[in-house]
Parts: sequence; C-alpha cells; structure tokens
Amino acid sequence: MRLLRWYATKAGREHYASSSIKVYRKIPSKTKDGTEHVPSAQTKEYAENLVKVQMISQNLHAQLFPQSKREYSEAEHLAAKAYNAELRRHGIDVTSTSPMPDVELKLPPLRGGNIEEHFHSIAEEQVAPYKTLLQALIACKELPVKPKRWAFQAGWTAYDPVNGTATPVAHPLETGIIFDVEVCVRAGNDPVLATAVSTKRWYCWVSPKLTKHRLNVPPVEPIDVDSNERPHYTLDELIPLGHKEPSLVVGHNVSYDRARIREQYLIKDTNTRFVDTMSLHICVSGVTSYQRAMLKSKKDPAVEDLDWLAQSSLNNLGDVHRLYCGGEPLFKEPRNIFVEGTLEQVRQQFQLLVNYCAGDVEATHRILGNLYPLYTERFPHPVTLAGMLEMGTAYLPVNSNWERYIRDAQLAYEDLSIEAKYHLGRRAEEACALLHGEEYRKNLWLWDEDWSVQELKLKQMPKRKQLPTVQLPEQDLDVEQLRLQRKFQYLYDQRALLPSRRPLLPGYPQWYRKLCRKPPPDYTEDVDEEPWTPGACDISTGMQLAAKLLSLCWENYPLHYLREHGWGFLVPFRSFQSNRNSNIPIEQLLGRCAIPEFARNFDVREAVDLAMDVLPKQVDEHLSKRQFYKRISQRQLHLEKQYKGSGVWCNHVIDDCCFFLKLPHKNGPSFRVGNPLSKDFLNKFSEHALSSGDPSCQAAARVIEIARMMSYWRNNRDRILGQMVVWLHSEQLPGDLQVHAQRTSYGAILPQVVVAGTLTRRAMESTWMTASNSRANRIGSELRSMVQAPPGYKLVGADVDSQELWIASVLGDAYAHGEHGATPLGWMTLSGSKSNGSDMHSITAKVVGISRDHAKVLNYARIYGAGQQFAETLLQQFNPTLSATEAKAKAMKMFAATKGKRVYRLREEFHDEQEDKAYSSYEARRFALQRNRSVSEIFHRPSWQGGTESAMFNRLEEIATREQPETPFLNCRLSRALDSHEGTDLEQRFLPTRVNWVVQSGAVDFLHLMLVSMRWLLGPHARFCLSFHDELRYLVKDELAPKAALAMHVTNLLTRSFCASRIGLKDLPMSVAFFSSVEVDTVLRKECTMDCQTPSNPHGLQIGYGIPPGQSLGIQEAIVKAGGGDLTQWPWLKPSKD
Repeated sequence: MRLLRWYATKAGREHYASSSIKVYRKIPSKTKDGTEHVPSAQTKEYAENLVKVQMISQNLHAQLFPQSKREYSEAEHLAAKAYNAELRRHGIDVTSTSPMPDVELKLPPLRGGNIEEHFHSIAEEQVAPYKTLLQALIACKELPVKPKRWAFQAGWTAYDPVNGTATPVAHPLETGIIFDVEVCVRAGNDPVLATAVSTKRWYCWVSPKLTKHRLNVPPVEPIDVDSNERPHYTLDELIPLGHKEPSLVVGHNVSYDRARIREQYLIKDTNTRFVDTMSLHICVSGVTSYQRAMLKSKKDPAVEDLDWLAQSSLNNLGDVHRLYCGGEPLFKEPRNIFVEGTLEQVRQQFQLLVNYCAGDVEATHRILGNLYPLYTERFPHPVTLAGMLEMGTAYLPVNSNWERYIRDAQLAYEDLSIEAKYHLGRRAEEACALLHGEEYRKNLWLWDEDWSVQELKLKQMPKRKQLPTVQLPEQDLDVEQLRLQRKFQYLYDQRALLPSRRPLLPGYPQWYRKLCRKPPPDYTEDVDEEPWTPGACDISTGMQLAAKLLSLCWENYPLHYLREHGWGFLVPFRSFQSNRNSNIPIEQLLGRCAIPEFARNFDVREAVDLAMDVLPKQVDEHLSKRQFYKRISQRQLHLEKQYKGSGVWCNHVIDDCCFFLKLPHKNGPSFRVGNPLSKDFLNKFSEHALSSGDPSCQAAARVIEIARMMSYWRNNRDRILGQMVVWLHSEQLPGDLQVHAQRTSYGAILPQVVVAGTLTRRAMESTWMTASNSRANRIGSELRSMVQAPPGYKLVGADVDSQELWIASVLGDAYAHGEHGATPLGWMTLSGSKSNGSDMHSITAKVVGISRDHAKVLNYARIYGAGQQFAETLLQQFNPTLSATEAKAKAMKMFAATKGKRVYRLREEFHDEQEDKAYSSYEARRFALQRNRSVSEIFHRPSWQGGTESAMFNRLEEIATREQPETPFLNCRLSRALDSHEGTDLEQRFLPTRVNWVVQSGAVDFLHLMLVSMRWLLGPHARFCLSFHDELRYLVKDELAPKAALAMHVTNLLTRSFCASRIGLKDLPMSVAFFSSVEVDTVLRKECTMDCQTPSNPHGLQIGYGIPPGQSLGIQEAIVKAGGGDLTQWPWLKPSKD
C-alpha cells in the first residue's frame, strides 16, 4: 500500500469543500524482471472508457449492446478533460487501477434487438399464462351464485352454480381461483376450512379434524420431541390444489394461504403462482410510517393530510375494500371465533363461518377488479409482475437438524438464564445486608428502593399452660447432634405461636420480597419435580432492579431510573444538599465522581427561587411564556454547550444537587431507554461507556456476557418456534431421497413473504428476511444455516455487491456526464477497493474516525435521504464518548466532503439584473426578499455542488421532485399517497422519503430483473428459495449446481446491462459485470466457509453437524466448473432448428 496524497487538502475552487480523506491504491504488480505491470490494451478483448474504467470484454459488449459502437467523438474527449480534472481535484488517480482478466462467454441470443427488448420479451413470456387467468377473473363481473347451504364433509366440495348441488372433488377444477383459508388459532396453524371461487363455480374445503374423520397416515416424528411441546404438520393436514399446468391463486395476504397448500411443500416446483391484493395495494397506495400512524389515529386529521388520506388506507381487507370499492363495511365479527374459539365452536357455527370466509373471497374479487387496472397503469413493465410472482414462491428445505437446533438453543438459553438468575440472586441477597444500620442510604444505586420490612407477629404465650412439646426423631443421631437438638428444642416448641397466615420473608426488605415466591401449601422436599425454589427466583436481566444490583454506570456516573425519562445517570453539581429531606447519598457520589467542570457554578435552587419571586410581576408586565422560559433556560443551554458527554439533557434536577441525564436512545433524544441491559446497549460495555461501578462485583461482567448471548434467542424465539414446518413422508419425496428418509426426516418451511410489503415495494417477512448472520456470542444465531438442502441438491446464490450504492452512483454518472465512473462517487464505486481503503466506505471511515461497518451505515443513510442531524445521532451511537459538538463537527465535515453545499442558479429572465453564479441559500433568500418574490420564482431548483456525491444527489432529487416520480429502470410509479397534487406540499414534506424511494425501489426493480433472468436461464431446473437484503438463493440438483452458479453470474451481467441501457449508458464496467463470488453450498449461510459456531452450536457445522464448507466460485471458476462458457449448448437453451 502507498499513500497517494491528501484527499482534497486544498480546494481548487471555493465551492469544493476541503477534507482530510486519504486515498490509497494498490501498488502495480511487478513482473519477474522487476518492472511494473501497467494496464494497457494488450488483448483484443480489453476496453476502457474515458476515465480509465475497464469495461466488459469486446465479445460481451457485441452480444449485449449490438447497436452501440465503442467510439468517442472529439466533443466527448473534450468533455472528458473537464470531469477528469474534477476527479483529480478530489484526489482520485484514474491511472491507479489494475486490469481484470477478460471474460469470454457465448450467451443465448437476445429476444429482441437489444437488452431492453430482451427483458420485455422474456418477462411477457413468463407472465403470459398467469395474466390470461388473471384477466379472466377480472372480466368476470358477476361471480357464480353462492350456495345457500354448505356441505359439512371433509375435503373439497364443488357447488353447481345453477341449483347449488354439492359434489365432492379432489381439488378445484379450474386453474384460476380466488382463495381464502381460515385457521382455528387455538387448535394449531393447520387450516380448518377454506373457500374458493372461479369463473364457473364455488368450492369449499373442510378439514378432516373438523368433521372428526381420522387420517389413516402414520405420523412423522423427526426426532424424539414431545408432540405436545410443538405440533408437527404433515401434507395430509393441508389443502390440495392439484394442477400441473400453470394455475393462479388470488388472495389478500395470500402468502398466509399458500403456507397451507399441500403441493407447495414438495421439493419439485409447481406451476402455481400467487397474486396478493395486499401487495398490489401497497404498490399503488402504500404509506410512510408517519402516514400509517395518522391512519391509525382517531384524532381529526390536519388539513394538509386530507388529500393523501383519501388516496390510501391500512392494509387489512376491510380498509382496502373500503378504499377501492366503497359501500358498507365488511362484516368481520365471526373472525373472533377463529381467533378465540375452539373447534367445537367452529362446528356449531359452521354455516356462519363458511359464509364469512366466502364473503372475504367476494371482497377480494371486487378489490382485484378495481385495483389491478391501477396497478398495470402505474407498473407497466411485465418484469414487475413476473418478479412479484416469482417472489411469492419462496421455499426453505429443512431436515431433522431443525428440531435439534431448537432443542440445543433452548437448552443453552435455559442454562444461561439459570446462571444469570443465580448471579443476580446472590447480589440481591448480599444487598439485603445493607438493611443493618441503614447502610442502604449510602448506596448509589439502591437508595431509592423500598426498604420497608414486614414484622413477624407471634401469638401471645399461653398463661396457664405450657407450649406443647414437638417430638423430634432422635435415632441415628450422635451425642453432639442430640445436645444441639435439645438446646434448641424451645424454638421448635414455639411453632404453635406462628400465625396461621404467615407473611413472606419477614425481616427482609420489600423489594427483595417481590422477587420471591411463597412455597405452596402442600410442598414437600420429597417430590421429584421441585415446583418451588427459595430465594429471588423471579429475578431476570429484564427487570429494572437488575441494573441497580449490578451497580451499572454510564461514563462512570451511577445509573438511575425515572418513570418520566427512563434510564439515565446522576451527575453532581454541588457538594452539599440545601434540601435536608434529600435521600441521594451525595457524599458517596462525590467520592466516586468529582463535580465536572461544566457544573461547578450551577445553582438551580437560587435560579428557581428567583424565578418564582419575580413570576407574578413578569406576568403582569405581559411577559410571554416563551420569553420567560427562554430566560429561565439560558443557563441550562449554556451548560448543554459545555457538556462533552453522550448523555441527553432533559432539564431535570434531583434534590438540588444532581443533574439527571438520560441515556442516549438509538431512535433519538425524545425516546426513553427502558433497559440498559437490552441488546442495543450490550456493545456499550466493550466500548467502556457502560460498566459496573463496584470493582468487587465479578458477577456484573458475567451477567452482561450472558445477556449478550441470550439476546438473539430471547428476541426471536417465539417467531422461530412459530414457524410452520411440514414434514414429508418417504413416499412424498423424490425416489433418490427415499433411502435417506429412513434415518433423517425431511420437510420444508414456506416463509410468509409479503412480496411488496413497504412503500418502496421491498418484500417483508418477520423471521427469515430479518435473520442476521451467525455470531459467536449469540444463542440461536445459526438460524439461517438450519435451512439445509436435501441429499443430491445444492443451494446456489450470491450477494449483490453494493447494489444500492451502484444504482445511486450510476444514476449520477449518467445524469452528470453520460459516462461510467465520471463522478467521484461513481469512480470510487467502480474502481475503489476495500483492501486498499479507496472505496467509499473506507474513505468515509477515515474522515469521521469510525469503523468501515459504521461508515457503511452512514453512507447508505445519507443516500436514502437522511440529513446531518440523523448522522450526528448515529455517530454518537457508534461512539458514546463523542459529545454532541464533536458529532456535529464530524457530520458537517462528512457532508461537506460528500454531499457538498446547496447552491441556487438564477432563472434566465433575471440574468440582466444579477450575475449568473452559484448563490447560497442565504443569498438566494435575500435576493428574493428584495424583489418581494418567492425563491422558486427567481431561482431554479437548488442543486448540490462540490462534493463527491453531488451529481448523484442532484439526479435523485430531480427524480424525486417530479410530479409523478418513476423508477429509472422499469418506470414504476410512486405510491398515490405521496404523489404531488396541485396546491399540496407533499413534495417537500416527504422529500427524504421520495429520495429513499428512488434508490430502494430501483433496487426492487433490480431484484425483479434478476428473478426473471434466472427463470429464463434455468427454467424449471432451479427452485427459488429466498431473497433477503441483497442476497438471492436457489435450490438445484447437484449436477446442475455449476451451471446455476454460471447462470447467476450471467444474470448479474444481463441485469446491470439492462439498467445501464435504460439510463442511456450503452456499456458496462467489468468490475460490476459479475458477482465477486457465487456460493454453492448445502446450507443457507452468507459465506460458504462460515462454520456458524455459537453458544448453542459450540462445535460448529463441520464437527457438530457433519456439514463441510461449500464452494465459492468466481466467474472464471464457474465457467470451468460448468464445462465452458457456451450457454447455447445447455439443452434447455439450445436454439430451435426451425
């Protein structure tokens, strides 16, 4: 590595912000004779553009961009000098890159004249059969007549539309249906009844367990797990739909219904696809989090909210039906029987409940008829629908290791929970000793607990007769034991004086008694299972008392809890207490932490007294409240500026001797911290912001370590245990798997993915799409690796490298100069390297002084539209010792170097009055005020200038501020709830959200394009498993795994080529053309070499489960493994001879 120069140490022009970023580059490789290897066009395949960015090989360019020539005009060369100079001003050396190997591939012929026509053609081909079925359902304005009475018989029943005759059928006869499933929650996750309607007839399915028909099927027991602990489902309990030809199921939140369809759990993919009206609604009328809160609120909306409120609703069926169909509200009362009732109640109300279910089907049909035309208008490209249909087929194979994982994680959790309780219980018992001599008044953490004691009141001694003697056994006792027994016999005799209702732990403080349980009346020590344990058995790390028992400190100040502010810490500002009734142990507090410099001269008592004395007079003098409180808080504001810590000022003083500062919350200063031992604070211990104030407390470090290990399983356990796993009988498995089923059980999970669950159309799922990678100190964090391919299959997938960063940067490149890498951000994205610190995240990390991972979060937050204040909050989260002033300075420095500064340009009609130059916000407002006009009347829309990301932000804001914003790749429209309307200010109110939408919705387009491409390249030979974050996984047979890996690489090439072409760039850089690697593995993990060692899997996957590492294939390795780079020789892709 070699330091090139300071990153923009001296600004070339006044609008270029200065920065102290250092750019590193790789030292050019040396040949055997010691000379440097300089990139040059040594082969016919090599190509580079005007900023020395290596482009895809000539053979690939000819296949992907056949009508585009790689030639530059004199005007383009002249323009290149300007943006090359800009790159140099930002410290970028475009000659510092090393060439990548050329890639030779023979791709299947494009379906059309260019890459854009190709994707349109293959997507139309993929959705054609499903669009036909969908259009037929929409064209059916009047559904068949609903039967007056439903047959109470197991399985499917079809109803004649004319006379209502019921006929048992194996499955619905038509291939296009609208479908709804109902579940009796108290009886399990399996379905109890369902209704469906086609264009010809109604159907009803009834579960055998509802009609009490016994299933003559041997149970599947994956491992020795009690069936009462967690139910095990089989295919025979689910709903069959049949059909090998393309079929379509429409439903509202249809992924819930899909999870109860039998054929979906088979390893071989079916041709059934699912259309979700809830996802269509979110695409067309989705809302922001603020808007969702307003929709849930019962308050009268503000005037500015009325317009968008008429354009959207919440996502439930009733509200969506009201939005698109109007009319009377849906009758939803019977739903409570499914949620709270029993199977017997479902049987008794059968006709009512089936009619309710059928009513939801009718409502879904009406919604579809009104909503789908809006969807096609706003999302015209067939790739969008094709991608959503593919996303709705997610499939996760599991085996017996799933149950082992749950058992091991639960046991590890329980063991650590017992240990944590033991340590906390011991601390609690030791703290009880503070009761003697009222020592607790000197304790910095427990002084405000309830130390009241309940006395044990004995009955009066009888005056006329002696207490009865309690007979004690004397056999098998030695002499000394007998002596002691006789000595204390009087204590046993006083048992008769005990009250009949004895208090719990008399003589112990009240806070301790709350942690203990009374022994049951019939308790004996001889029982096998001990139902009661003495001591503080109800204590846990989630209790407020835990932090106090562990003597926790923030920045060396003791923690304290206030109901109105949550957790914070005490900072002394005087060495005496003017209030004699104060309970704070100020002497001990001062002995631990001296009064900080900023608080030495503060005298809140005097200020408050003065304020109270002069208040009536000031009010009489018409002093406004704002002015009054401004005067009162001036000293407080002065202190806030002097305070350098990370605590949050809340203007609260305790007992006239201590400030109370809130702990910083990740969501901002207005939120309260509820538990300093929660997962958000566990890392603060290693950063030394949070620590134990008792040096003798060895338990604190261990309890904190245990809390860190338990956090993942505690937060995710219910969702993981609630997964609906369906186990397959051996005869339901492919023939080559049946031999393995004798010793291992195989099953599947269908993740209930909402294919467009957010405003940006990102898919949503509560467990698998939020699952983190395994961590060595997190119980159960190996969750993803429990998705395991059955023998003979592989999981193939890849992580899209810097997907959203590339999307944002290429938009800036195309907008500013029409050349890849022509802006500083674009060049760093394409040619920067993590290994030598020249990529965007490494550079930001150097500027701000944080880790690369934290810089990555900051960069993406900025791209998504977050402002400087949000960056300051993140910086303080990453480094709790950073003061607000320091965080602000770092954030300003970062924004100046990256985003640049905002400038205004005069409209043409004002050029005669004023110089045409870049005006600051202040200058623009002053100029407009002088002419009594608005800024927008005199100036064009403001733009960013001088930063590495200025071009990108200008492009994003240009798209986001349009009246009808569209994604640049597939022309997908923004939700109606954020559309700009005449006379509304939605554009400015939601500008950060709109900017975020451009990038994230563009990333959804990218994902849909990849799904369509993979379906084209592999057809039925690959089954889509899951897409989460920027990762994509498929299940394929072993022999096809290398071809699937190569198909993944080619898919990336095709997708990025399409995106570049759509924004006018008829070429593609080699650095982003292919994945850095494609993982070919037997389990689902981010990298094939991760062994996923955790507290619940201490031996890792290789030793503990016998799972070897997978393969990581780059493009060259994938070509070799796949048998060459000629994709036209793949049997299913061979061109026809017609």
